[in-house]
This record gives sequence, structure tokens and C-alpha cells, in this order.
Amino acid sequence: MGESSDLITECFSFTLSEQFMEKYVEPGNHNTGIDLLRTYLWRCQFLLPFVSLGLMCFGALIGLCACACRSLYPTIATGVLHFLAGLCTLGSVSCYVAGIELLHQKLQLPENVKGEFGWSFCLACVSAPLQFMAAALFIWAARTNRKEYTLMKAYRMA
Repeated sequence: MGESSDLITECFSFTLSEQFMEKYVEPGNHNTGIDLLRTYLWRCQFLLPFVSLGLMCFGALIGLCACACRSLYPTIATGVLHFLAGLCTLGSVSCYVAGIELLHQKLQLPENVKGEFGWSFCLACVSAPLQFMAAALFIWAARTNRKEYTLMKAYRMA
């Protein structure tokens, strides 16, 4: 197997501050100027999943309060928070794909390297529609229960 390769690949872990470093027009060459589009796509791809997770946790707390208070309005708020979390997840996936495509325009993949999406990307692609469905179900449940609640209230008054 006398293959010789000029390409050496290494894996590096980035610290939190290194995640927010500027991306350059020519990757690796800091004399070419800052590529703002790639820089902000990378930052959004890094931050939006955390925003989505925070919205989901906050929505869960509001949902628990809705159960404890037996009120319908927090259920609508939970649905809205799930919808916003789904938008953040979808935005993160979109930023990742756009950033990878921009990087591949600047750098060609070596011959023996395959560029394909991993399992976590597939989970994120499945997660966004599930968050949208959860939001729709919360809002639908709040609307239908509100109608039934007002009918029950009118029945009790009579």
C-alpha cells in the first residue's frame, strides 16, 4: 500500500472563546480579511441550539404551572415557546448547511474524504418538525379547552 499523502488531518477541540473567532475570506489566511457571512453563520449555528433548549425548558416550566393553576393561558404561551424553539432549531440547521456549503466553495474536499451529514444533523432535522407539531397541539388544546370551559361555565351559571 505505498500510498503517500500530503494531507494530514488532526482533530482539535475549540474553547468557548474560539467558537466566536472570525472566519477569514481564505480559510486559515488571516491576511485576507474577515468573511462576515461565514462568521455570523457559525455563531448562529452555535448559539441557536442553546436558545432553543432554553425556550423548551421555560415552556416546560410554564406548562407545569398551567397544570397546577388549571389555567388555559399558560398553555398558549407554552405552544408559542415551542414554536419559537422549533424556529431556532430550524435556523440552526439552516445556518449549518449554509456555512458548510460556503466553506466547500472555498476549500475542495480531499480525494479520500467524504462529506456527509451525521446522525446529530438528522436528529436536528427531525426535532424541528416535532417542535412545530408540539406547538400546534398545545395551541389547539388550549383553544378547544377554552371553548369547552366557557360552555361548562355557562352551564353552571344556568
